[in-house]
Amino acid sequence: MIGVFITARLGSTRLIEKHLIQVNGKPFIKWLVERFLNVFKENIEKNELKIFITTSVKSENKKFELILDTNVVEVFYGSDENIPLRHLECAIENNIDYIISIDGDDILSSTEATKLVIQKLLNGSKMVQTSGLPLGMNVTGYSKDFLKQSLLGIENAKLETGWGKIFDNNEIDTIQLRKVTNIDKIRMTLDYEPDADFFKTVISKIDVKNVSDDYLIESIIKNNWNEINIHLDDIYWSNFYKQKLEEN
Repeated sequence: MIGVFITARLGSTRLIEKHLIQVNGKPFIKWLVERFLNVFKENIEKNELKIFITTSVKSENKKFELILDTNVVEVFYGSDENIPLRHLECAIENNIDYIISIDGDDILSSTEATKLVIQKLLNGSKMVQTSGLPLGMNVTGYSKDFLKQSLLGIENAKLETGWGKIFDNNEIDTIQLRKVTNIDKIRMTLDYEPDADFFKTVISKIDVKNVSDDYLIESIIKNNWNEINIHLDDIYWSNFYKQKLEEN
């Protein structure tokens, strides 16, 4: 069984309850979920794939159950500060063999890349990642067994930022996708108000449930939508590395 684990929680301080911000009558997290429900409908109906919101045990996260159909998307409550442990807990409890790790901030994560990662995992890879897409679109996946092995001895660590460091790089298969022109000029992750404005603009202008990666990226560049939030990139990476150091 394949599990698409969308990691999100509602305790953000930079952008309060960012996953619940609405565009065209739906919160961001629902747009993200519905994209995967649409693309993997057949796999879900065959009971080959399940979608989860993997969140922490804090009570504020119960709001996810109020906006999502829990008959098709399960909300799993696990470790508060150790995200890979939360994934392992969810995988064990739900008999998931392979995990697709999607950050809830990445509203337009590539479903095309997800298909490629799944195929590699089913063919025996322990861990797979894609490269070549803008920040917020690449996808990572790993087997439950490899995750369990990688967590040995650090189950009690704080692992919220940059936790990919727990994995052995020699065991990671990288799928190099086409090199996107101006890849460093497109920011597709949700942390600040201008990021929300970026996603609102894109979702309002494009049918994001069915859009291809190529069309999405080309439309963003063509219409200069990337200029809405690209100025935040330096701030984002500065905060990322600062938090990563604090967790070491």
